[in-house]
Amino acid sequence: MSDEEVPLIDRKVLEVRGRPMSIGELLGGMGAVRASDLFLKPGSQVRFKIAGRVAAFPSEMITKEVMEHVLGCFLDEDERKRFRNRMVADLVHATEHARYRIHFGYGQTGPYSAIRLVGSDILPFPQLGLPEQTQEHLLGLKRGLMIVCGTTDAGKTVTCTSMLEHVNQNAEKAILTLEDPVEYVLLDKRSLVIQREVGAHVPSFAAGVRSALRENLDIIFVGEMRDNETIEQVLRAAEMGHLVITSLHAEDPLAAITRVIGSFPDTAQPRIRQALASTLVGVLFQRLLPRVGGGRTPCVETMWVNTAVRTILRVGDLSKMASYIGKATGGRSFRESLSELGRARLISSETQDIENARLASS
Repeated sequence: MSDEEVPLIDRKVLEVRGRPMSIGELLGGMGAVRASDLFLKPGSQVRFKIAGRVAAFPSEMITKEVMEHVLGCFLDEDERKRFRNRMVADLVHATEHARYRIHFGYGQTGPYSAIRLVGSDILPFPQLGLPEQTQEHLLGLKRGLMIVCGTTDAGKTVTCTSMLEHVNQNAEKAILTLEDPVEYVLLDKRSLVIQREVGAHVPSFAAGVRSALRENLDIIFVGEMRDNETIEQVLRAAEMGHLVITSLHAEDPLAAITRVIGSFPDTAQPRIRQALASTLVGVLFQRLLPRVGGGRTPCVETMWVNTAVRTILRVGDLSKMASYIGKATGGRSFRESLSELGRARLISSETQDIENARLASS
């Protein structure tokens, strides 16, 4: 087979650890080195994120020509034109063994790529590492708004998807997911699952939720609440009796609630607080910590909404809400989860000390 007949993704374009490699081989190697992410940027070496840390691999410096090749592996000519106009592109690339979420952007040195390995198999819900009490509470939800929050690379999507798949396998429900892009494919089991991708099947998250209100659905998963219109539609869906699960970038449960309310002008905030008081059922914050023996394990903080929390939301004195995170609402604080992981020797004492110092300084 001539070089022209070899698919772009399989053509060897970069020397890594002393041997020529293709982009396809770099993707395949992510699993071998237990990397969650692959970064490709002109003027830099190949970099993988492993156990939360970015590591450079011995490789040739990536050139602009190599990055043009990378773009060609995943985008056709029209898509490359749109990328140059919009300066951003997102897609999912699937192989026989794995799925990858691929992001292209522009930086000082030109186009770059951040590639996340999202896998092809969904981790069973009981194997996520969440506390048993937290699992039981999540699976017992029937209606209302459930927020899963954390920073980037905290495993929010994995938690939500694993929970949905557990429901899919064990209950007769109608489930809709709105994602950008669709990362894990959920095949119909005992439930019916409809997956819609923003940009491909629906113009926006808000439009997707608005459309879903015309359907008799049991569970709606909204990949991210990015704007006020999406928040409004999510609250409306929860008010109508759906169970709405969504993810949000926030440092803790209180920050998540504050961010939702603070997204709106002062005049609209009382209305949003009333809607949250009527619909919010819980907030789960999670952070992935290095696990003894390799890999990572979630450390969580939960707040389950009770009458006191609803009253605080209605009145608007959010400073009082911090005391209801953890045991006060039948949940757990981050410190409690951290101590449990330490006692179980799932995390090292060094990791525990680092996290305790972070909490003390925040």
